[in-house]
Amino acid sequence: MTSYKHIKVCHFASVHTIVDTRVFYRECVSLAKHFDVTYIGTGNYTGTRDGVKIIGIHNPETRLKRLFQTTFKVCYLALKQQADIYHFHDAELIPFAIILRILGKKVIYDLHENTYEDIMNKPWIPAYIKFIAGKGYRCLEWLASLFMPFILVIGKPEFAKRFMAKKYTIVQNYADVYELKKYTVTNRSALEGNHLFYIGTVFDYYYNFSKLIEAIYILKQQGQIFHLHCVGYLGSLVEKGLTVDEHYKAIKDQITFHGHIVNPGGFEISKRCKIGICLKNQPERILVSHERKFFEYIAIGLPMITCDSHIYKDVIDEYKVGKYVNLEDAPAIAQTIKEMANNATLLNELSSNCIKASESKFNWESQEKILINLYKSLSC
Repeated sequence: MTSYKHIKVCHFASVHTIVDTRVFYRECVSLAKHFDVTYIGTGNYTGTRDGVKIIGIHNPETRLKRLFQTTFKVCYLALKQQADIYHFHDAELIPFAIILRILGKKVIYDLHENTYEDIMNKPWIPAYIKFIAGKGYRCLEWLASLFMPFILVIGKPEFAKRFMAKKYTIVQNYADVYELKKYTVTNRSALEGNHLFYIGTVFDYYYNFSKLIEAIYILKQQGQIFHLHCVGYLGSLVEKGLTVDEHYKAIKDQITFHGHIVNPGGFEISKRCKIGICLKNQPERILVSHERKFFEYIAIGLPMITCDSHIYKDVIDEYKVGKYVNLEDAPAIAQTIKEMANNATLLNELSSNCIKASESKFNWESQEKILINLYKSLSC
């Protein structure tokens, strides 16, 4: 077997943290089995973990500092590594990546989201700035496509046409089933109480908790008490969202915010829960990939409720791993929670389907092979 340990790889990011689930725990750790890997990202740790050399940099307080300080520092540190292959994850790093490519380095752009449409959808950005920023990004993406291959994280291959990529490899954001196996519960209906689980950003732009809170309030009015466990960072809209929410005031003792727990420890809490909640609710024109937690819930056998966007509906209709609902319709959310929690046969069937689906298709092991083969082809 050919050894690639002499090939130096550098992942670098100005937004993603050094403990990012996809970037560090999946991509970097997987690649470190075959290559010499360094990862530069935001965080307070510098050292070696799971075979990956980590360089943590200070997390900037503002977007401006990130754009004009962090990006330069990240790229300076990346250049110092003198790597053979560079792999970056944030759109603002494209200019530096092009420079690296001109210098003769092999570079990969890992595209996690529909950045152009995301810019155009932000209501707090003035229209003229949206136009300039959107066109500017499109230009950068086109330039990047001339110099480097892309990794696209997309739910369907046809979504690739939304990007400027000329050469691309699809690497899905599937969960590491082996890593999450200890959090698997096969008989969810036997768990005591009615506990719901959510992991991810709490109250941010695409994560609106208001309707879920209202749904729990509706269920309480119907005589059913559900407890929601939230694991993750509190988003920018938490204070505004909760202080004015009358429904929250009535059920706040039913919601526990556990805060951020380093991956994958947060899933320990899920072992007491019957249903997982996916809250990300992007417009269809923006949506190109599934939430990471969607596949993590599948891996641990946790039946879930998701938005009714077609990429979620397609998977749920085929694999029967949960239910989808309009996340702007609180009564519909409440009804779906009640139907799932009160039907032991359905709950256990959905849980069993999750485990089967994770073993047969939705597992990182399958994507790891694609990623490593891409790197080996670039190393030739």
